[in-house]
Amino acid sequence: MARIFVYDDREFPDPNPEMSVEQVKSTLADFYGEIANASVKETARGEDTIFEFQRRVGTKGAPAHS
Repeated sequence: MARIFVYDDREFPDPNPEMSVEQVKSTLADFYGEIANASVKETARGEDTIFEFQRRVGTKGAPAHS
């Protein structure tokens, strides 16, 4: 059973099975900064577990609505 990490339709192998998902997320955020704020969706694919990092939709810089 392997862990596979997916971001932006790219698959990344598990860098270290001893690392938590949050630790892997932090490591990948060094290369893909937007992963730092991404949510994680876990699904199964056969024997493998897929962890998909999904960008959070935000309104950075948008004025506040009253």
